[in-house]
Amino acid sequence: MRRFFLLLLASVVLMGCTQNAVDEASSRYLEGIIIFDDKHYNLIHGYYNYKDEEVEINKLDPFSPMEAADQFDTLAVAKESKIEILLEDKASHITVHQWNENGLIEEVKLNENILMVPTEEGYYIYEVVGKWKNGETTLVFDIDVK
Repeated sequence: MRRFFLLLLASVVLMGCTQNAVDEASSRYLEGIIIFDDKHYNLIHGYYNYKDEEVEINKLDPFSPMEAADQFDTLAVAKESKIEILLEDKASHITVHQWNENGLIEEVKLNENILMVPTEEGYYIYEVVGKWKNGETTLVFDIDVK
C-alpha cells in the first residue's frame, strides 16, 4: 500500500511539473487569431524569439511564409472585406506584411487591428509580426479574394 501511495504521489508531482513547463514555454511566444465572418481562426506560428533574465529562446529555423500558409485552411473572402487580427494582450506592436501571387511584399496598415482585404482578386499570404517586451513572434494566414 505504501508503494502504491508513493507511486501515486510521484505521478501527481510529475504531472504538475510538466504542466508548469508547458505553461511557462507557451508564455514565451504569442498566440494569435483572426476573426472573419464571426468565426475565429488560429494563426500558424513562424519564427519567434524570447529573452528575459533567466533564458533566451530563438526559433529561427529557415522560415517561409508560403510554406507556413500551407498549414492554414485558406479563407475565401470577398473584396474589401474586413478581417480582425487579435494577438495576446502582451503584444505591444503589430506589423503585417502582405505577399501576393507574384511574390511581391508590402507592409499593410491596420486600422485598430482591422485588415482591409484587397480590392483585386487573387491569393494573398499575410505575415503578422507581434512584438512585446520580451520578444517577437511571426504568425501566418492566407486568403483567396473572390
